[in-house]
Amino acid sequence: MQILRYTLPICRLLCLFCLPFLLGGCNDEDDVLEIFTGKTWKLSYISAEGNHKWIDLWGDNDTAYQNSMKLLETEGTFTLGFAGSDATEAGAGGTLTGQGVNVKINGTWQADGESRKLTLSLQTSGNDTDVLAKAYLSGLKNAFRYAGDSQNLFVYYKEGQVTRFLGFKPNK
Repeated sequence: MQILRYTLPICRLLCLFCLPFLLGGCNDEDDVLEIFTGKTWKLSYISAEGNHKWIDLWGDNDTAYQNSMKLLETEGTFTLGFAGSDATEAGAGGTLTGQGVNVKINGTWQADGESRKLTLSLQTSGNDTDVLAKAYLSGLKNAFRYAGDSQNLFVYYKEGQVTRFLGFKPNK
């Protein structure tokens, strides 16, 4: 009994002493290179923040909608690939390449794993007339934040006062 009487308070003190070290090891920062690099991303949908359904880009024009969906299903369209450098305190970055329908995209990217800030600097060549392709390019040009992991990437952008996002999946 004597031993138990002294052991229990010592164990409690030891636990309290170790708790800050255990909790201090937690890291809410994203592994930016794992999220962005090593795959080609394919657009899945465009939605408004807080929603995961397609925004209506086409109004009542069912033909335009069907044409956009066919173009989206076409291999090599609506893609984005990131090549990265080693992560630094400011995040990670590198070069990017992509494709709308007829527009080729090149540029650089920078992402901060803690704040999830995303900066894309793009150069484009070509011209797209499709409604979805125009919205895709506009979203990339106005990107300011990301969310996701190695299986889902969401690139947030402003369209007027509304925040929207481009939803991506790894291209298979």
